[in-house]
Order: sequence, then C-alpha cells, then structure tokens
Amino acid sequence: MKQQRLIILTLLISSVCLASYAQGRRVAPEIVKTTFGVKAGLNLASISNGETDINFSPGMKAGVMIGAVANLHFGSRDEGSPVGTGWFGLQPELTYSRQGFAVDGAAVNFDYIALPVMAKLYVTKELNIEAGPRFAYLLGTSPETTVIQGAQIAISDLNGGFDVGIAIGAEYETQLGLTIGARYTYGFSNMADNLMWKNSVISISAGWMFR
Repeated sequence: MKQQRLIILTLLISSVCLASYAQGRRVAPEIVKTTFGVKAGLNLASISNGETDINFSPGMKAGVMIGAVANLHFGSRDEGSPVGTGWFGLQPELTYSRQGFAVDGAAVNFDYIALPVMAKLYVTKELNIEAGPRFAYLLGTSPETTVIQGAQIAISDLNGGFDVGIAIGAEYETQLGLTIGARYTYGFSNMADNLMWKNSVISISAGWMFR
C-alpha cells in the first residue's frame, strides 16, 4: 500500500512540475504552446464483475467529475500557421471523479483522485481524438457495507486502492477556449485480491481553457 501511494504521489508531483515549468519558463515557444484550464462533467459509471462467487449484473450510476487541465499543443499545422495549431498534443489532467455502480436500486460510490495523461491527434484545428493511461487513487467509498446476492461486502475496506486504466475519447475546442468532450475509461486493476471488480466509466464534460 505504501508503494502504491508513493507511485501516485510521484505522478502527481511530476505533472504539477511539468505544468509549472512550461508556464514559468515558456518551454520551447517555437515548438509548443501550453495552456491551462478547468473542466467538469457527468460520469455514467459501472463495473465489470469477474467475481464468480457473487454473480450479479451491476447497473450504471451517475456521478460528477471536476478538475484542472494542462494542454501542450505541439507545432504548426502548415507553413504560416501559429504554434499550437499542429497535429499532436499532450494533456495531463488532475481530477476528482465519483464512480461506482448501482445494485438493487441503490448506489455504491467510489471517490477517486485521478491523473489521466492523454495523447491527442487533432483531426481539425478544433476537433481531436485522444487516448492515454489513467492513474487513480481511491479516496473514499459509501456506504460502508452493502449486501449483494446475500453476501455482505465491506465497501470501506477498499479505501486506498490504486487503479490503472486506459481512456479514449474525443474533444472539441473552440477558438474562445470552450471545450466539450466525451471519454470512456476502463480500469485494469481489480478492486481487491478477492474482488474482481473493474471500473468502467463514460464521461461527458465541458471546460474552459485560459488562452
């Protein structure tokens, strides 16, 4: 557990340092344009259930997502275009994400702090498709316990879990700075050694980049 906390702390510090360095030093202004922003949106979350001893079909629940964004947009699209209009970009984010699933009409909530690092391909100057890894740390859960198919599960015991997954999506960025995006995230990590639940989240978001 200490090793997992050290890994995610290192990732978070690295992302903050990268963003601060790019902003303060204007790293390679002839190559990359760095902008910062905020985003918020709706999560439609569930889990995949690989647990053979607890056979049930988890439902989807709604949650919120909110966070900060650093966008590094590389190069120019063509000769004469300004820097930050090229084909490729990199976007680390730091977000709070409420996930979980529904069972028997009740919601089970997982509260994560997450660090997605998205590689972007700009199909047009405004529209991009994105994919990348997502690292997340489970801050809290509710309720403390739940009963599924007659089995009582201590949900609170999952606190502190570490999840590594992948995210894919698309985003539209207006010239003014408004962004609208959709993303699907799938977690590769089991919730516990004896609980083969994996996170599955559809996110719809809007944001603002401070240009």
